[in-house]
Amino acid sequence: MQFRSLVFTALVAAAASAVHVVSAFVPPASSLNAIPSTAGTTALNVADVASASSQRAPVVRNWEVEKLDRDDAIMDVASYRNNRTGPKGVIAKQLAKREAQDNTGAAVRGGVTGLALGAAYGYLTYTGNGDVQEALVNTAALGGIMATLLAGNSLSGRNVYVSTLDDATNRLKVDFVEGLMARQDVGFAARIDDADTAYGGRFSETNGVVGAIDCQLRNCEASENVKIYGALPPHIHIKNLAVDQKCRRMGIARELVQAVEEYAKTTDAELITLVVDDSNTQAVNLYKSEGYDIESIGNPTTAMPKYGQWTSGRSIMSKKLEK
Repeated sequence: MQFRSLVFTALVAAAASAVHVVSAFVPPASSLNAIPSTAGTTALNVADVASASSQRAPVVRNWEVEKLDRDDAIMDVASYRNNRTGPKGVIAKQLAKREAQDNTGAAVRGGVTGLALGAAYGYLTYTGNGDVQEALVNTAALGGIMATLLAGNSLSGRNVYVSTLDDATNRLKVDFVEGLMARQDVGFAARIDDADTAYGGRFSETNGVVGAIDCQLRNCEASENVKIYGALPPHIHIKNLAVDQKCRRMGIARELVQAVEEYAKTTDAELITLVVDDSNTQAVNLYKSEGYDIESIGNPTTAMPKYGQWTSGRSIMSKKLEK
């Protein structure tokens, strides 16, 4: 009986999880131009600048780089990282999905799902005690209840969840800028003027943010992160850097990196570090042109003692600070 009770609870939970369908948020890894590292860091995948020796047409400067020291500015970065969609945009997409849904068809599918859950529980009842009557009763009871709930929920459109503004805002905070909001990280953003009209309004929901970088002070008493990373001295670690594809090859990434370097000089950091994918030659060339050295972290025997992490196919790039 205890086993059947547990199975019943699991079936109901599975059905309940199917009631709300939410997909207006972009997963962090896809929204950022970055690759999550198995070592707990983020490998940069910068593709927005040419190499130091490349020739390109003069760029009309229409952006400014700013430090992210206000919550509203940080939320603009969250919107940028969420495929340029802010909290209100998230809600609008959810509402559009609800309006576009075939509620009758969804109700039929919900009803069938409910009946299937009842049948599954009835089968488990029969295999557990061999009592056909109890199995039929459980099938009818659970199947009828779940079919009614799921079909009714779908018919009303409530199976497509629509966030409140507070919920949508909090979701973006947690997914994209949690470290910045907690002031564990420090960030900078590139922002253009005329966000509502520039690039066809592409950046209207980001209030003009077209790129962002964030970093963290590590191995230092003043750091908000108490974790120790290898044998490195106090340093600034660049965690994420991305520039929108429409604004690449303009020097924005370089300015964001330089902004981090200027900030680092005001701290106890002795160097700047970052993790880069070895195959990302554009990122490697960018940092090399800014004076960064590179060392593989593919060998755990040598990388772990020095850097506190290792990942095959990636390297640490570092630059000593001159204050």
